[in-house]
Amino acid sequence: MAVTGNAFREKIPFLSEVPILGKVLFSYGFLTYLAILLAILSTWFLLKTRWGLNLRAVGENPATADAAGISVNRYKYAATCMGSGIAGLGGLYFVMEYLGGTWTNNGFGDRGWLAIALVIFALWKPANAIWGSFLFGSLYILYLYIPGLSRAWQEVFKMLPYLVTSVVLILTGLRKKRESQPPAALGTAYFREER
Repeated sequence: MAVTGNAFREKIPFLSEVPILGKVLFSYGFLTYLAILLAILSTWFLLKTRWGLNLRAVGENPATADAAGISVNRYKYAATCMGSGIAGLGGLYFVMEYLGGTWTNNGFGDRGWLAIALVIFALWKPANAIWGSFLFGSLYILYLYIPGLSRAWQEVFKMLPYLVTSVVLILTGLRKKRESQPPAALGTAYFREER
């Protein structure tokens, strides 16, 4: 299992050896770069393609999208399958690259809540999630880079991502701008007969 985990952790040859920038930008496994690429492609898809605009319409008002001839159920089904696949890739990253190829029960711990907060923090835009991930990730490991911290202070610093998450959720809840809100029909079932 460790051999497979090492394959997922393989760094980019030559580029990872560049002083300073190599370690910061090119010392991760391929799933890290795949995640960034998926976020960029998702943003392009949602904002620049007809299918993406249709999907956004389904998320905002399925009845209107249905009236325009868009197959609401097909779009919801496809979006659920794609989202599940991307979540599965996240799990693959966590087990193979982060943990080195070994599964542990409750290995994710409370990081799922950070992921949910990240979606809200990113204002429902995949490209913003890239920068939010760097912020939350930096806060998550900050205590490792501050020398001389006592165990008590390490625990205080470990609390930072969750404190920031709470603040983000509160501030996002207070925002009333339309573009900051989740899709209006998020999590609701659509039945054509009730239109």
